[in-house]
Amino acid sequence: MKTLLFTFALLTGLFTNTIAASRLAAPGDSATYKLTIDFTNVTKRTGTLYVGLVNDAADFNGNSYRKTRIQIPATGDFQVKFDQLPAGRYAVKVFQDLNDNQKLDKTNQMPTEPFGFSNVTMLMGPPSFEESAFEFNAPKTIVISLIGQ
Repeated sequence: MKTLLFTFALLTGLFTNTIAASRLAAPGDSATYKLTIDFTNVTKRTGTLYVGLVNDAADFNGNSYRKTRIQIPATGDFQVKFDQLPAGRYAVKVFQDLNDNQKLDKTNQMPTEPFGFSNVTMLMGPPSFEESAFEFNAPKTIVISLIGQ
């Protein structure tokens, strides 16, 4: 139960306040890159996909550094892109809002809508920032598989 509660805390914090601009890049470091996130296994073709990008372990269960949302297309694979990102360590967390109520629904603390994290394809407890994080210092494409479809 504690595991599920923590997972919900991570995902429900997906779209809270963004972090301070002071964490965007180190002084004098102006190089930025594009992150592309591929979604290839979405079986429920309805609703909105909420995507949060986190760049600090302290913010992993709450704030997102950058965020976006897109309507799920009726067919085919699709992507989400974040442009002009400074180099650093990032993690991605997502959920698919099937009924357009702008939140991750649950029953008895168990998600009833698909969700996912970067570098995580199966949950054996809530993932940490370290488990989900990846190094980012050049244009990059990652794939995220949704859990609970």
